[in-house]
Amino acid sequence: MASAGERKYHYSDLGKAAAFLPSLLLQDSLRSNKPIHGVHGVLLFADISGFTALTEKFIQRSGTDRGTDELAQTLNCYLRDILEEMLIFGGDILKFAGDAVLVLWRALPQELAETISLVLQCSWRIQKKYGSRDTPVGQKVQLKIGISAGPMNLMTVGDGRQQYFWVCGWALGAVCEAEQLANAGEVVLSATTWEVCEQHQLRIKHLAGKRAVKVTGMDRMAWSERQDASHKLVRRPVSQRLEREGAMRSALLLPSDPSVEEVLRKYIPGAALRKFDDRVPLDLFSELRPVTILFVQLHFAADTGPACLCTMLDNAIRMMLEILCPHKGEINKVLLFDKGCTFLCVFGLTGEKLPYKSLHALQSALQIFDSCSTMLKKIEAVSVAVTSGTVFCGVTGHPVRHEYTVIGQKVNLAARMMVHYPGLVSCDAATYAASQLPPYYFKELPERKMKGLSHPGTVYQYVGITEKSTPQQLVFLFVVTGREKEVDLFVSCLKAYEDLGEGHILAFEGTVGSGKSHLLTELAYLGQAAGHRVVAVELLEVNVRQSFSAIRTLMARALGLQDCELCSDRQRMLQTKLRGTIEESSYCLLNDIFLVEVRARGLSGPGEGLLLSFSGSDVFPVSDEVREMCETQRKTELHTTLAKVLEKTLEKPLDSPQNNLLFFQTIGGEFGIFVIDNAHFIDSASWSIMSPVLRNVSLFMVVSLAPGYARTESFWKAAAGSTRSQKITCLHLDKLKPSAVVQKACQDLGVDTISRDLARFLIQRSSGIPYYCEELLRCLRCNNMLLFRTRRHGEKVEDNWESLITSAVEASPLAATSSSGAGNEGRVCFIRPDANLESAVLPATLKGLVAYDSNRSGATLKMPPLGCDCPAEIVLAQLDRIKLLKQMVLKFAAVIGPVFTTQLLSHILPAGIRHKMNCLLDMLVRDNILKWLKNPEVPEDVQGPPKGPATSLQAESGVGRPSPSKKTVERQSGVLAFCVLLLREAAYELWPKSQRVALHRKCAAFLERYAHKCKSCSQGDFVAFHRFAVPSTQDGGSCQAPADQDDSRSWEALVLAGEELKRDRTHAAEGMLCTMLRSPGSPGGQGCVLGIGVAWRFLARSEQTTELPSKTDGKHNGARSCECKAIVESVLVPLARHYTAMGDAARAFYYLLECAAAYLHVSNSYMALVKLNEAEVLRNSVEEKANVIARFEEATFFSLKGEVCCHLGRMKLAKKMIREALSLLKRQFPWTSVGAFVESQAEELQCAAYVARRASSLPQEARKKRLAWLLRQSCCLSLLEHLFSLEGTSSGRMFSRLAARMKANTDRAADCYQAAESRHR
Repeated sequence: MASAGERKYHYSDLGKAAAFLPSLLLQDSLRSNKPIHGVHGVLLFADISGFTALTEKFIQRSGTDRGTDELAQTLNCYLRDILEEMLIFGGDILKFAGDAVLVLWRALPQELAETISLVLQCSWRIQKKYGSRDTPVGQKVQLKIGISAGPMNLMTVGDGRQQYFWVCGWALGAVCEAEQLANAGEVVLSATTWEVCEQHQLRIKHLAGKRAVKVTGMDRMAWSERQDASHKLVRRPVSQRLEREGAMRSALLLPSDPSVEEVLRKYIPGAALRKFDDRVPLDLFSELRPVTILFVQLHFAADTGPACLCTMLDNAIRMMLEILCPHKGEINKVLLFDKGCTFLCVFGLTGEKLPYKSLHALQSALQIFDSCSTMLKKIEAVSVAVTSGTVFCGVTGHPVRHEYTVIGQKVNLAARMMVHYPGLVSCDAATYAASQLPPYYFKELPERKMKGLSHPGTVYQYVGITEKSTPQQLVFLFVVTGREKEVDLFVSCLKAYEDLGEGHILAFEGTVGSGKSHLLTELAYLGQAAGHRVVAVELLEVNVRQSFSAIRTLMARALGLQDCELCSDRQRMLQTKLRGTIEESSYCLLNDIFLVEVRARGLSGPGEGLLLSFSGSDVFPVSDEVREMCETQRKTELHTTLAKVLEKTLEKPLDSPQNNLLFFQTIGGEFGIFVIDNAHFIDSASWSIMSPVLRNVSLFMVVSLAPGYARTESFWKAAAGSTRSQKITCLHLDKLKPSAVVQKACQDLGVDTISRDLARFLIQRSSGIPYYCEELLRCLRCNNMLLFRTRRHGEKVEDNWESLITSAVEASPLAATSSSGAGNEGRVCFIRPDANLESAVLPATLKGLVAYDSNRSGATLKMPPLGCDCPAEIVLAQLDRIKLLKQMVLKFAAVIGPVFTTQLLSHILPAGIRHKMNCLLDMLVRDNILKWLKNPEVPEDVQGPPKGPATSLQAESGVGRPSPSKKTVERQSGVLAFCVLLLREAAYELWPKSQRVALHRKCAAFLERYAHKCKSCSQGDFVAFHRFAVPSTQDGGSCQAPADQDDSRSWEALVLAGEELKRDRTHAAEGMLCTMLRSPGSPGGQGCVLGIGVAWRFLARSEQTTELPSKTDGKHNGARSCECKAIVESVLVPLARHYTAMGDAARAFYYLLECAAAYLHVSNSYMALVKLNEAEVLRNSVEEKANVIARFEEATFFSLKGEVCCHLGRMKLAKKMIREALSLLKRQFPWTSVGAFVESQAEELQCAAYVARRASSLPQEARKKRLAWLLRQSCCLSLLEHLFSLEGTSSGRMFSRLAARMKANTDRAADCYQAAESRHR
């Protein structure tokens, strides 16, 4: 019998929707609109013991992403087996609660005893088969079960758009108590259930001090009895169709009914419904996603009745939906279990992702806390917990009954925090850091031990705005790079302001991460250096929803209120500074604005309602004039008063109590400069006051803006109509040039030069966005992928493989920040030899989180700009704005790589989407997410070798494969590329591991048909007869060969894709080198000259193959262009990556050797060195090498190493490697002259006739395997002959002649085997 995970189910749309809901809901809610339905039956509550500890172990072993993925897969497999038994026994799965499940057997009161026996049979069977299970991390999980029976209520509530259900009543409380009394592997009956069950069939043990009992044994129920009992519960005979299709839920076979489906859809979570509507297959619902979790727990009074409970929960849900919807949060589930009434809310699900989701979650949490605490009756306590991190978002359960939910460490942590920190809004350290709110919004909570969590981290209370809230000042941290044009504009405008008094507003617009904050920092320093006073403030996303917050922030800094912690101090400061500016009767209007009297904490900003009665002396008394005003008059008077204060502040100098660096000095007497970061967050109330004042007052202001905000549009419109007296200039910040990216990397790393591999990585993945570059560097450093070294002239280098790798990397510096860095001495940063940048992905800390620093203080912590998410978080938000079907195509394409062909994409796409592929791709191209590749006339690669035949030492394999010659590629040739590489990485990381591995396997099967030389190079393996020498590669999966025409188009598309990948690999770094050569006067330019010279010398040397005699010489057809350069990039390199991702070390090693041999074939020694280094890392990571890596591949590995060493001038090391290869090939080469003489005599005695007879007697597979060994020996001997001939000594000539003689004998033997192969074809 197929398992639940292996069987396929095909239902109507109504049946698919019904799989998300229990049968109880389908039966009762469709018959009546009543919110409460009475139900009788037996409840089973099964809880997995050890789940939280299991989560911790998975995270510790595999990291946040992979650990969460493995956890979800383990839990799903376990739950699926358990639910299979429950469904077979007729259970109705009511609720999932992470690691727990609530199941109902509905029965009439007179049937309870028989039903309890059936449920006990089910429980006993489950405990016997699945009560305990080992996991890959060594943590055993066990099941404990509680059972109760009796009456209960089904409640349904909602707001018309979204509906929720749960059961409540005495039976629910009893089953929760029974489950808590049970130990792992036990079944416990509640007291009442024991009283009504068939006691004579049970063996039980009474629990001390409890009326509940533990079941220790029972009489086994016959299969026919079990079937009869199950059929009675269904109330009707099972249809033939139901039995024939093997379905366990008749509800899934309901015919299509739009009205019923409309009702059911309201109970399905929005994230699942969006995928459902877009026809996303169920097995593709799941993904790994950075989200923010919000748990809300409501404790009701013990005497709360069902009707009152339903009303209060209905009000609570409506209130929460009203709060959550603007913030794109969703209520995923409502639980009424042992933790009270719990709401699980999620921010950042598919299609509902906003920037700053952690901030949105905290704001929602405080609003929910305040609303529930004040507006709901009979609420004893409200507890809210917020956590952020990567979790599994997808389907869990059984194919016929499942739910869409979230699983992961952060979900467990939020549930624990909600219980251990009651009566407040708590958040974890990740949310605290990701929100990037000032520290005074939080209060650190005492550490408490939480079950199953060894290191929960620091927990904070989110308190919102308090009387200690002070304006946020701009923190100066970095030096701007690549913004010379903007700096020059600032300097010229400031000069005109000083000399002519011309007011000017400079507005710099840029996307998130473009360096707006860093640029404003630099400009503020320049203004201060010119002798001006500067006030610099930074607005937050939270400010846009707080009336008058921008005005309060600006004027508080100008008036010096930032140093006044007490309300009384603010009162005295306001009286001192504003004397004569406003009427005495108007001071009371400022109470709420400047927190002279503090409003109730919350998210509604100051000014939304004035306080007209105060107690205490630390407030301005309410004047009679204000008291007599109506609400409209008070608002008008407040507006006028604030406008006077702002205008007076700008026109009249204010005495500063202290010489603060950032204290605002106005225009009178001395010039002053306003610097406002994130000016698009100016609230509408503040803008209504600021806008006319800015038009009438001459001042110098610099602001930063982000596109897509109303305030940004206001500045652009003002710039278009600006007057001569108050000029407004808006500029869009362009992406950094490649040279500026490298200079920034050098500055951030504190080095003089960086390697070209690191430069290429940063240039391609950062897309010229400064913040992306910073985060990528932080990612590499956190993962220990960078090495730092000081180069010294004349330093002695050891003659080994490791030193060759290091020398190759260090020989290609690309940038220098000073003249010292470009010479022979200087600090260099390069990639660790064992690190692979091509497969590097962003860690969990970059997916919506900021690395947490326990020493954080508002003015000193080095953090990304406020209001800015991390790169993966930003691109994930962009991805979520795409429709789901287009998202899915991108996710499949992401598995292939940054460049992909439509043929391969079509091969891995599900059949239901394949027919829409072309249309979806065209839309993605129009959205500038993908781009079609043409076949332009591409100049020869700067690093490419001289034209001519390749000089690899490999012999031709002679193994023909169908591969057509290259034809002209049409405009849309079936090859596309991602416009932004980080978008591809974000899409790739969403895949769960099991689905990712399956897709990599499909890709590999497709590409293996093209893993050979081009037709002009005889189409053989790059390592001659490689596949026959390694039997494990012959039985690998491959797709069936299509028609010749389709095969021809696939080959041509792969060639075009390979050319694009080759350009991406080489031209980015080279273009940047050319930029530096053209701009020696640029920052770092003078220092780059020598470093670039070193790089060019290295490239010239590494990209040319030493001319060596070879058996393949002269066979290359120069009339037909060679396409091997492209094939190695689009076929062989991806194949190695696919098999590495699959965890198949043998295949990965196989294709890494093919890559190295192919790069040598096309005369690219540097890339051959890189691939051999990757093979070395993989080889060292394999525990049992003999079982994974064949002896022939070991020999090939050392042979290719020797060839690379020879090309790079390491002759001694090359000889050592070749000797090692020959030894593995069972062909010893002597070390001494005597040994050489003896070996030469033995070579003369070899009999060609014996070799020919042996070749004819061997089977075909053995003959090809032997031929592969002979050809590899010939390559090694040919290289040794050349190496010894270069010595110019008598011993060298002797060894060279011996190598030539041995090679001649080997070639004759290989000819015999090839002749025998030709005769047997």
